[in-house]
Amino acid sequence: MIPLQAGQSVVTGGRTIGEGDVNLFAGLVGDFTPIHIDETFAQKSPHGTRIAHGPHSMATAIGMATHTGLFGERVIGLVNLNWDFAGAVKIGDTIRSRVTVEEVRPTSKPGRGLATYLFEVLNQRDEPIQRGRMKVIVTLDDTAEAGQ
Repeated sequence: MIPLQAGQSVVTGGRTIGEGDVNLFAGLVGDFTPIHIDETFAQKSPHGTRIAHGPHSMATAIGMATHTGLFGERVIGLVNLNWDFAGAVKIGDTIRSRVTVEEVRPTSKPGRGLATYLFEVLNQRDEPIQRGRMKVIVTLDDTAEAGQ
């Protein structure tokens, strides 16, 4: 694990969202809205084709960030997600995340902190399609991580 400090920023690798991903997510959560699974319907939509579920893209962005070293075994639990969806992810789009540690502060429990991460999800044209903040409880390795 890399030390956790406010201001750190990483960019994840990319992930191409395929038809199987969208269908698997639809089945997993039970959301079979036609814009996601019915190409004939979706062709008549403003997108012109099927799009991935917003929460699927969000979860993928967070998942990709777990490979950067910013999370790892230090994460204890999720406190809050606040996410905005500005654009659609079409089947075949490739997304990646720019993740910045906004804040790390100690909690009232020794050795624990509250970490806030800012996410910007980009498509293959570097267009921001989602933006969000995630707050998690983390274990702190030392006083530098605790902001002291």
